[in-house]
Amino acid sequence: MHKMKLLIFGGTSEGHQLAKLLAEAGHSVALSVATDYGRDLAESIVGSQTGLTVIAGRLSQEQMVELFTSERFDKIIDATHPYATVVTENIKAAAAAVNIEYFRLLRPAGQVSDGVTYVNTVQAAVEILENSAESILLTIGSKELEPFTQLINYAERCFVRILPMLDSLQKTLDLGFQASHLICMQGPFSKEINTAMLKSSQAGWLVTKDSGDIGGFEDKISAALALGVQVIVISRSTPEAGDSFDQILAGFGLKNAPNPFFPIFIEITNKPVLVIGGGAIAERRIRSLLRFNALVTIISPQVTEYIKELVAQERVRLINREYEHGDVSAVEPLLVIAATDQREVNRMVGLEASQLKVLASIADRQEECSFYFPAIAENDTLIAGLVSKDRNHSAVREAAIRIRQLLDTGGQ
Repeated sequence: MHKMKLLIFGGTSEGHQLAKLLAEAGHSVALSVATDYGRDLAESIVGSQTGLTVIAGRLSQEQMVELFTSERFDKIIDATHPYATVVTENIKAAAAAVNIEYFRLLRPAGQVSDGVTYVNTVQAAVEILENSAESILLTIGSKELEPFTQLINYAERCFVRILPMLDSLQKTLDLGFQASHLICMQGPFSKEINTAMLKSSQAGWLVTKDSGDIGGFEDKISAALALGVQVIVISRSTPEAGDSFDQILAGFGLKNAPNPFFPIFIEITNKPVLVIGGGAIAERRIRSLLRFNALVTIISPQVTEYIKELVAQERVRLINREYEHGDVSAVEPLLVIAATDQREVNRMVGLEASQLKVLASIADRQEECSFYFPAIAENDTLIAGLVSKDRNHSAVREAAIRIRQLLDTGGQ
């Protein structure tokens, strides 16, 4: 296929990945995102990829037509969020107006869960919550928060998770939500982080949207149900027509084959390993590292009780503060693990490690990892490590259980 000039709309993770793959294939790609924050995030992920530029700014339908006409793109790909319906309609109409081929990248919906209430509108969710006095964790973004101000004592009841952008923060504060009840973080979030937020807010309700598993939907739902938190999901609107990630790639003669990680076993006895973070994920990583006699340094202002015990036993070293740029350089580790609940911190750790050519595992972004932490199975004779090529973590868990059973029985 001849090389094309492409415009991709969307600051989503799949939009980033698609833009990078198409640019790597030799196409000229412009990735359009709505905000400066979205531009910074995209640039941190796609890096200085040749043939790929990131542009920021919200565009009206008329501005889209002007851009399409002046730049003479060959194709337009809409990889915006599944709930950004107005933007999608504008992109589709603008592409039709100038007769440019339009593709819609569809994000698969999450799995329907028992014990979850599905509604079609935000107002329907508000009406359900009017009959309760329990606290609520809202994870629907900042654009549709206003209906929740109808609730009695909404400022006290509602905890709001939004992106770390000034306009989102200001809008939320202007609506009267308490600053102490705002969580400004970039997702998606692991089950452990969702669990911590639900516990901290003492939420009786979780209100969310079906962002799909790639957007952390499954981890939100499973965390809430495990805690007995009632869940309301605002469903997507009428099902869209479009193509999957693999189908769009196939249209350009490409296949979605992530770079395979070469399986290698290394000696880490008495080798320095740096762990940024002190929560549940960090604890699991540290347990594994200590089994193989690594010299573990932890940087975190707060740690679990297990890690406190390790510090008291002088089995690990703790630097009791937030991560600061230069920490990786100071420790000179063989490996770095970024496992905080702050997206920006994990990203900065990964960037510093990359600059120093130190292998890093970034807990909340597989695409930013330079090594993966495997599921481990072993007996007195053999040891196996298992990772997923396509982020199928449940398949890894199931396979690891079977391998452990096999090793326990000696292959019988």
